[in-house]
Amino acid sequence: MFFSTHILLIAISFSAACVRATPLSPRAGDVLHEKRAPNAAWKRARRMEAHVNVPLRIGLKQSGLDDLPAILMSVSDPDSPTYGHHWEPERVNEAFAPSQGTKDAVRGWLASSGFQGDRVKLSKNQAWIEVDGISIGDVERLLNTEYHVYEHENGDEHIACHSYYLPKHMVDHIDIITPTIQPNIKLTTRGNSRRNLNRRSPPSATSAGANQLPTSISAKSQTGCDVAVTPDCLRSLYNMTYTPRATDRNSFGILNHASNGYLQSDLDMFFRNFSPSLVGKSPVFVSIDGGTNDTSQASDFGEAGWILQYAMSLTQPQPVSLLQVGGPQTDPQSLPRGLKQHDCGTIRSPNVLSQSSADHEYRLSPFYTHRQCNEFGKLGLMGVTILYPAGNTGVAGTTLGYCLDDNGWPASCPWVTAVGGTQVRANASTTQPGAEEVWNQDMTMGFFESGGGGFSNRFPTAAYQQKAVDTYLQQLKKTDPESLKHFNSKGRAYPDLSANANMFVSIDNGSVSISSGTSGATPTIGAIITLVNDARIAAGKKPVGFINPTIYSPGFAGAFNDITSGTNQGCKGLQGDRKGGFTAGPGWDPASGLGTPNLGVMIEKWLALP
Repeated sequence: MFFSTHILLIAISFSAACVRATPLSPRAGDVLHEKRAPNAAWKRARRMEAHVNVPLRIGLKQSGLDDLPAILMSVSDPDSPTYGHHWEPERVNEAFAPSQGTKDAVRGWLASSGFQGDRVKLSKNQAWIEVDGISIGDVERLLNTEYHVYEHENGDEHIACHSYYLPKHMVDHIDIITPTIQPNIKLTTRGNSRRNLNRRSPPSATSAGANQLPTSISAKSQTGCDVAVTPDCLRSLYNMTYTPRATDRNSFGILNHASNGYLQSDLDMFFRNFSPSLVGKSPVFVSIDGGTNDTSQASDFGEAGWILQYAMSLTQPQPVSLLQVGGPQTDPQSLPRGLKQHDCGTIRSPNVLSQSSADHEYRLSPFYTHRQCNEFGKLGLMGVTILYPAGNTGVAGTTLGYCLDDNGWPASCPWVTAVGGTQVRANASTTQPGAEEVWNQDMTMGFFESGGGGFSNRFPTAAYQQKAVDTYLQQLKKTDPESLKHFNSKGRAYPDLSANANMFVSIDNGSVSISSGTSGATPTIGAIITLVNDARIAAGKKPVGFINPTIYSPGFAGAFNDITSGTNQGCKGLQGDRKGGFTAGPGWDPASGLGTPNLGVMIEKWLALP
């Protein structure tokens, strides 16, 4: 499954599946189109059987994308006369649809290869062509490639090729083809457990009863939030006193692509302690491409459970949707049937969409990242706030030479709001000034956790953040000029905002647990923007949509708690020690972004906009 403008395509497994293989020689007139980067975690296991059918999908080059940044800014810049005039999905589809020449050219190429008639279908948004009933062997001949089953070190398997070729005359008409080099078709998952370095025992966990918290954890406290964060800790930190009034006209979605989503009993146990009015309440379940909430894997219910516990508590009584994408596991004799027409524009997105998955930019092909970034921009044009985490490994990369030269995806896309991590300082009260610092937590056995941040190697610094980033870089030239050699100072800079990423009290399969990560910071920002939207909707205004131009504008300078201490190091442990990461300071920085939110001030400032 690949990303498209529509929210239903945003949930993709971001884990890269890249191993060394010997590419085939190009045929006369063919050119190499895409090739994977190395990833030692995946090993080639065996050739894929040629008779197996595959849902081949061809992403067509789209029209008018050079105009997308200016159009998006026209509805997102608070100084624009058309601020908030978001487009309807149908208008977006029409403006950026591939040309008729592109559609005809690709159909002609397929027909010349024996694929025509009803087997070749155009998606509703006209951006994709799907070929029915095509076998692995047919695709190998079409793209001059070979498909293999690759095995991950954790036992997962997926189908992919190392590279593929296109006729030279097709290059200007095709962005990407799937499944090819992407890890979007998984065959099996061996065992039910999923590695989660974030799960730890809570303080005094042995004192907890079946429906009780440990005695050391208070449901309502402004102290102790450095070791056990609860919803009230976040409300206090971020001035979250607003009560929603327009819930029937507002929407907030959590996107999940892991099949084991949540247990209602876990939600109820959490709500019983922290949000009693929500006991018995469930998220609004939206099944995408056959998505289900599988509760049979009793050993681990993934991140969706504790993310929902906080998202629902912080926005109550606002209904929260769980957009559950169908799992890709399948019998190898019958691969998944593509997207089943869940295309851009067929179902409206929530006003705020939070996804807690992240990867490294370098693991994905440039064709992929640029196409997907444009799709995020289209969602912003439709008035959707897209939130992604900056990651949990600071600025450390696994294969590159310096600490500062790695960056996260899709946080590096300028059309998403990237969320970094903070933590409550030791023994600090949530009400005191400077209560937070950059999240940077040493782990045992050589592991570490720290909020991601840095500069993209593929996307330039966004115009809306140029002044803030230039100010940071000028200061860095004075304090640590040597570090400027080790990252792309002209790249898209992130994170944009931060929130607590440390020590969330949660319920996991009936037990009290502690979870950490920007996976938790992201829906916290999502909840805050949802409350801002509620206030605007109640006042007869529209949702805020793509927020980055606004939050970087001078008028919002006082809307955030500036984080001025801490470093997102992430550069020691199993990888050795390769200097430090980025250090927080006054104003924007790549350790904490613009800071953490002050909801009361944000509502006041956004209500002053049209």
